[in-house]
Amino acid sequence: MSWDARWGSHQRPDVLDPIRGWQVDSRPVGRDAEVAEIWAFFSAASGVPAALAITGDAGIGKSMVWQHVLQTAGRSSTVLSCCPAPAERPLAFSTLDDLFGDIAGEVLPALAGPCRRALEIAVLRDTSPRSLSAGLSDAGPLLPERRVLARGILDVLRILSCGAPLMLAVDDAQWMDRPSARVLEFCFRRLQREPVSILLTFRDDSEIFPLGLGRALPPGRIGRIRLGPLSLGAIGEILRSRLGVALPRHALTRLHDACGGNPFYALEYAHVLLDHPQLSLTHEPIPIPRSLGDLTRRRMRRLTPDVRRVGQLVAASSDPRERLIRAACDNQESWAAIDLAVDAGLIERDGDVLRFTHPLLRSALYSDMPLNERRQVHQRLAAATDEIEERAWHLALGADRPSEQIAATLDRAAGYAASRGAPEEGAAIAEQAVRLTPAGRSERIRDRTARAADLHFRAGDIARSKELIDSALHACPAGPLRASLLIRLATIYYLQSGWPFAEQTFQRAAQEAPDDAALCAHAEQELAFARLVAGDLPAASLLAKASLRSAEQVADPHLVAHSLARVALLEFLQGHGARLDLLDRAEALDASAGEESVGRLPMHDPALITGVVLKWCDRLDEARLKLDARYRHALDRGEEASLPILLYHFSQLECWAGNWNAAEEYALEGGRVAEDGRLQPLRPATLYSLALVRAHRGQVENAHELASEALALCDRTGNVPIRTMVISVLGFIALSLGDAQAAHSYLGSLAEATAVVGFVEPSVVKFLPDEIEALATLGDVGLARSFTQQLEERGKSLGRPWAMAAAGRGGAQLADMDGDLRGAWAACAQALSHHKHLPMPFELGRTLLVKGIIERRARHHPAARVTLGQALSIFEQLGAPLWTQKASHELSKVAIRASADGLTETEHRVADLIALGRTNREIAAAMYVTQNTVQTHLRHIFRKFDVRSRTELAARLLSPRASTTTVAGSSPGSCPLSSLACQASLSGEMCTKYH
Repeated sequence: MSWDARWGSHQRPDVLDPIRGWQVDSRPVGRDAEVAEIWAFFSAASGVPAALAITGDAGIGKSMVWQHVLQTAGRSSTVLSCCPAPAERPLAFSTLDDLFGDIAGEVLPALAGPCRRALEIAVLRDTSPRSLSAGLSDAGPLLPERRVLARGILDVLRILSCGAPLMLAVDDAQWMDRPSARVLEFCFRRLQREPVSILLTFRDDSEIFPLGLGRALPPGRIGRIRLGPLSLGAIGEILRSRLGVALPRHALTRLHDACGGNPFYALEYAHVLLDHPQLSLTHEPIPIPRSLGDLTRRRMRRLTPDVRRVGQLVAASSDPRERLIRAACDNQESWAAIDLAVDAGLIERDGDVLRFTHPLLRSALYSDMPLNERRQVHQRLAAATDEIEERAWHLALGADRPSEQIAATLDRAAGYAASRGAPEEGAAIAEQAVRLTPAGRSERIRDRTARAADLHFRAGDIARSKELIDSALHACPAGPLRASLLIRLATIYYLQSGWPFAEQTFQRAAQEAPDDAALCAHAEQELAFARLVAGDLPAASLLAKASLRSAEQVADPHLVAHSLARVALLEFLQGHGARLDLLDRAEALDASAGEESVGRLPMHDPALITGVVLKWCDRLDEARLKLDARYRHALDRGEEASLPILLYHFSQLECWAGNWNAAEEYALEGGRVAEDGRLQPLRPATLYSLALVRAHRGQVENAHELASEALALCDRTGNVPIRTMVISVLGFIALSLGDAQAAHSYLGSLAEATAVVGFVEPSVVKFLPDEIEALATLGDVGLARSFTQQLEERGKSLGRPWAMAAAGRGGAQLADMDGDLRGAWAACAQALSHHKHLPMPFELGRTLLVKGIIERRARHHPAARVTLGQALSIFEQLGAPLWTQKASHELSKVAIRASADGLTETEHRVADLIALGRTNREIAAAMYVTQNTVQTHLRHIFRKFDVRSRTELAARLLSPRASTTTVAGSSPGSCPLSSLACQASLSGEMCTKYH
């Protein structure tokens, strides 16, 4: 299949004149310099993603230049293009359908199942009965995977650009529908080295580059070319080629002055001159219309009635297929009128689609219709179309009075739009349903208003959701319905201003319907979280248990599930262990109950809480699966508001797991969603997670800035737990820089505060080992030992590998300070045994660093060099420069053999591992190199030492030291080399795990 052949329609030698419909040469007159600049830009960015926008006034010729570039690009590139129109903007994924619909059949087999399914639904290629009827059912519409759709489109872009360069072109990008724009923005941010060129046209209404390209691409690969006025000669050439007339010089000059070099204006002025030739013979100015609309209306008045009626139908339709327009024609209109409209240059055929030759003509024709006539046109289109959403829009715009029947139809269409992953489209239709509900049906109006608010909430338009809820509350009497609206409002307050105000509103909701157990359960669930965020753990626990009692009264599976999950979480935080039995029951109940109200706060459901608890239990792989499932569910439902919290947890998990690129991507994505949705209370979590990754990567200044911004937001929104974590990042930064006093100033107060709050679970106080290290460095051994003992005891009682490993590391440092070398080695061995069950490489690197320092101080240099080398390798591979520097500094202190042996530092490390009896495979794993590389180093070492076997080399290396090394504080021979080799083998086993 040749992609160039499929898109060869853009390579035809001539095109339709955008004003008159005549076929002319496609070369844009007077634009040679701009075209050359466009190709120079794309040539300079060849082989990598680049974007260029053609901007300018309406009618200046942007579409002509755009089309010419596409024709030229089609000779060597795959070209996908579309021309969205204003009326198509409400139709979800219409731009994606135009771009990818015709090639869907070819690329779908190459996509993974979920991506293929999502793309089929979005571009209307899924015609299964279940899909077509999903939106008509009030119970359980079929939900596509919205973010998976974006991944699928990204895969399509990569497939198409694999064999040849790809050009993606959109004319009038400002009219793209929002769901399509979001998908394309998602894809463009993830393009890296693909040969994808993006060509857009849009008006000069904004300096902001559309589709997020200003942030997705570096400055050198994004450009803008503004089309200015054409010269006098160019205007004359256009008139000759388009109209077949050659005006006298003076008439042409006057016309050029009047039109300002705008080719569309010039053609319209030329029509005036041709209709009134006497104007060119006088010295009077050519009448200048007040606006382009006035001039185009004059053009419209010259249309015949039949052509005008066809134009009105096309103008009113968001999907003007010729079969639809023919079906909407009544007996007074002939099908031949469509041909007459094409001949008149009003519209043109693009396959089965009828398009205006210029979008301004459509706007002028539509706005020129009286309101009653416009309604009649929409009524005829509604009767002719079978598309659910389009029919709903035509019914709404064609209605002249409220109608429960039409409102009910719009209700179903809103559900269908939401089921296609376009809640913003559903919200707009739902608002039309509210408008058309008869005034006497006040309860229906409130219900539909609440539904529209819920859909706006899902789409991320929190402000509009709040406006609708406020309007419904204004006339809502006291009782359960008012309480449910207050719960929605409290949810929005949380997302807009933080928990304190939200907590007050949840309390009002509970007071509004004290006898309604279901509403009380819901309010108490969120009040429990409010108390947790405020740092009041005992009160949060009491409220969670109260919510469970209320939920069990009504036996609502969703309510019981959410209450159980909250009880389990708070029990966990108070040190009572992970109640996975409660969490499993909560998840099962939640899944069995089906879909629930959108009004529920989406970020605290049982699946998420289970994932978070598993993360804190050091079961990172299981937690990742849980969080991923919850993430996909949120994407399917379009729950934009829940994404920042999910991405924050994902980022923290991947940071602990050593996947720092993924951690940073999740943090950045969460921040973008929170910022785009103006979800200020959620930003501190995403700022914290980004600061955490940047701190580990040694980007100290940026991490400080992020932490400072997060702290300011935490203070405004009243988020105590996130504030604690942000301060812990500042303490970690200070410790990484070697400033123990500054680290203690941050972490000391946190240790006291968490004890007061009642956080007993050790895994949620990840800063405690940093405080232990800072205290040990400052000489406060007593408090450091107390914290270490606390961490160890809680870790043992709850079975937390991280806590036991961190306690072992801290214990080793303290024993070394006491001169108890045997105790220090035992603590190191204990810590490393726990690292076997802990997929946290950075933590392993820190433990190896401590072990290496202890070995160096004991003058066991071969073992120290091995251990420090392992720590160095981990830090280097992770990209932790501050800790790499620490390990390198300690490694430099290890006594190096005389330079006469001629070994490089790397060869020294290989030789030390050989002396400890390590195999080539174990050496390769410890040093993060291949076995072939080890073999090469080994040959060099053999040659330099003039030995022929590993045994000879080990004897040469160890014989001078074996009889002289005595461990401080122990009898000679109490720590033989075999013991060191055993410990090195254990740490090497850990390194192999992360290799």
